[in-house]
Amino acid sequence: MILEAGLAKAIAAGRGLVSGVALIAGMAGGGQYAAAQADPAKLPSTACSYTSGSPRAAGTRKLDLPADRWANAKAIVETAQDLRLPKRAAVIGVATALQESALDDAVVGDHGRAFGIFQQHPEHGWGSRAEVTDPRHAANAFFSRLVKVKDWDTKPLTLAAQAVQRSALPDAYAQHESRAEHIVDAINGESASKLSTEDDRSIRGSLEVAIALGVPRAAVVSDVASGVRAGTLPSARKLLNEDRLDREAEKLVESAAARLCAELTQSAGKALHRASGDASRGAIALDAALQMVGVPYSWGGGGPNGPSYGIGRGAHTKGFDCSGLAEYAWSKAGVRIGGHTSTQWRAGVRVARSELRPGDLVFFATNPRDPATIHHVAINIDGRHYIHAPRTGSLVQVSSWTSGREAQYAGAIRPG
Repeated sequence: MILEAGLAKAIAAGRGLVSGVALIAGMAGGGQYAAAQADPAKLPSTACSYTSGSPRAAGTRKLDLPADRWANAKAIVETAQDLRLPKRAAVIGVATALQESALDDAVVGDHGRAFGIFQQHPEHGWGSRAEVTDPRHAANAFFSRLVKVKDWDTKPLTLAAQAVQRSALPDAYAQHESRAEHIVDAINGESASKLSTEDDRSIRGSLEVAIALGVPRAAVVSDVASGVRAGTLPSARKLLNEDRLDREAEKLVESAAARLCAELTQSAGKALHRASGDASRGAIALDAALQMVGVPYSWGGGGPNGPSYGIGRGAHTKGFDCSGLAEYAWSKAGVRIGGHTSTQWRAGVRVARSELRPGDLVFFATNPRDPATIHHVAINIDGRHYIHAPRTGSLVQVSSWTSGREAQYAGAIRPG
């Protein structure tokens, strides 16, 4: 096991991930990871690939849910785990309950006939009124019907939920998908905050070695579960349910991977920025953007005051879209650029690609020759990397220029 091999503890003791990766890549002939070191943005991407899709550990943030509704969300997630269902089931369940009741088990709807977090009707076989207002019973009843839906785990969320709920608003569930993802990730990460510092470092170290060697995520989960059973992670053994050990171990690995992903992404961006030695207003804007690494994407979200709830599919997610992040960053430098790419495109002087400086805005378009087709804006770091809010379901992150982005590059603006 990695945890017993000594490499993880050596890294956790002080050498750090980057030096650890260099050492292990050299030992194992890991050219892939040696190459990742050459581009600082690739190492965070490697770490982020070990998460289940959330580059930021949500930790114990309550994501704007009161304590009672947070408890109801946990009941849904834990019921899915007890039934050995994948994370996708929990996301569908939480999104459905957000739409039906905002996770409030006291809601009574449909003229006094629907109850609980899923607004289930006793007369339709969901259980008695007392049962359907018990979040765990309600979740169990929901999942028992969900798994009978053909291809439920690959269908779009709104279709899977509608097949169970048969709502008068069949398209409404999709708007909650991103928020449900973050809630499920946050619940899955809560156990890690209760670990001892030594056990947390051991799990992180095991993950770092796995990343360096290209060991699959599933092997890390198995390794952590084995470590708990063997007693090498004593605080985890006290915390975790033996009957759900494999699923609990996955929570610990998910939390460690998400925290590592966020830390490396932010530090990579800062390192690239420091290397430029720039202290201009653009540098101030870039610093402000880098502080937002890991904040969720929200369509129409964000502005001069920071993350905010968006519109449409971003209505239930507090975060930034691409132009909202750019507006926030430049507001910290004392420059107003507007909140839409069309106004930001005209908010400064045009800059040649070869003359890009930290903080310059770079724009991408379906047709690079037609500004009317601009669909994305990012904040330049060093001409090879930028920070942006990519799309629904993602988070603010540092990325490298790709061939796809190169083909869509429309130009750059220096505000002010």
